[in-house]
Amino acid sequence: MYLNKLFVFLAILAGLIFSGCANIEYISMSEHDPWEDEPENVVKKEPKFVKKVRVKKDKKEVKHFSEDKEEFVEIPDIYEVSCKIDFEEADLQLRSALEEKNYKIIKVSHVTRGMKEQGRKDFWENMNIYMICRLSDGYYVLKHNPWLVGLCPIRIYTYQNEEEKLVIGMFRPSLAIKWMGNPDLEAIKVLKTYDKELKEVIDSICEK
Repeated sequence: MYLNKLFVFLAILAGLIFSGCANIEYISMSEHDPWEDEPENVVKKEPKFVKKVRVKKDKKEVKHFSEDKEEFVEIPDIYEVSCKIDFEEADLQLRSALEEKNYKIIKVSHVTRGMKEQGRKDFWENMNIYMICRLSDGYYVLKHNPWLVGLCPIRIYTYQNEEEKLVIGMFRPSLAIKWMGNPDLEAIKVLKTYDKELKEVIDSICEK
């Protein structure tokens, strides 16, 4: 009786062990491992190398005022020209050239005349200061840097040098950028435009 029960128990135990191992694949250390990601019968594809083609995009030309070589000019801090010309004639030409570029002469200070009125005769002849402006531009220059009003209006000066030539000059307007606490591209553009236009005005006096 005891042997019969033992036999039955062993038979059940053997059946359980057989059924549990039936689903386990044979693991080989040869060419292919059944637990690898790719089955043995899958054909591996050769990797494709994609050739990168650079597509040329149509770039719109962005023209910035600081990059336009023809729009602005670099001039020294003090710009002067000199030539043999009577002051009266130079005065007429200067006024006409400024008017053509829409500059308004606010006042002309006759420095030499004032010195002579004080009895000082050992002084430069034909020294004058033309105070000019273009009020519409002043808005852009002063909007974010109101203290620059201390540099206004712009001044063009004249005097007769030791060679008896009339000198016409100015401190370049864009010097104001040095004191621009709040950088303003529009204001810089205006000041650079002054440099170019007023240089042309001054040059025109001695070219004629």
